[in-house]
Amino acid sequence: MGILAREPLLWALPPADRAALLAAGTRRHFGAADRMIQQGVADDFVIVISDGWAAVRADAANGRAFLLALCGPGDVVGELSVLDGGPHNATVTALTALEAHVVSGACFHRFLANHATVGVALLRGMALRLRAIDAHSRDLATLPVAQRLARLLITLDKDGSHHAPAVRLPQQELAAAIGTTRESVAKCLAALRARGVLVTAGRQITVVDRVALAAIAEV
Repeated sequence: MGILAREPLLWALPPADRAALLAAGTRRHFGAADRMIQQGVADDFVIVISDGWAAVRADAANGRAFLLALCGPGDVVGELSVLDGGPHNATVTALTALEAHVVSGACFHRFLANHATVGVALLRGMALRLRAIDAHSRDLATLPVAQRLARLLITLDKDGSHHAPAVRLPQQELAAAIGTTRESVAKCLAALRARGVLVTAGRQITVVDRVALAAIAEV
């Protein structure tokens, strides 16, 4: 579905470059629901997430909000505004308690100038993000809700600590991620529970039959 980074920038860097980037920033704590970046504002800093999760949402002209991405450990947000000087195209909000390093635009530009490998990793990350957005847009335009939800759940259910917190998204966030309503998501989850594909407890969704879910998703 393209809402999780395939290659978080921080982990793509050599250890020395990674340490240098963190050292260039100021450590900061964000609480759950804290707004880290505001859509339409041209800030001059990037945020490097070291622990915790954040949601990237874009507000449309019709008043709806779309979940574009989930960012976690190793992800960098706000870099586009620093690079082109324009306003942010989305709002970034902490989903959990979150630890990060805030790097000023000037420091980030100096860092890129002094560490050639970082520029390459940054471009690769942007290319992967664009490919993911393209694939996500095609899914939204062509697939039924049940299939879109199944694909999202498979993405969020991947093994590994980088993905673990994502399966606790509320239904409204799941709906925003696949371009539908919370009611439609609730109906699809109920159908999947009835088929024994998953179980739910509050916001926690546990996939118990990944083979069946993959068949629904057609992946």
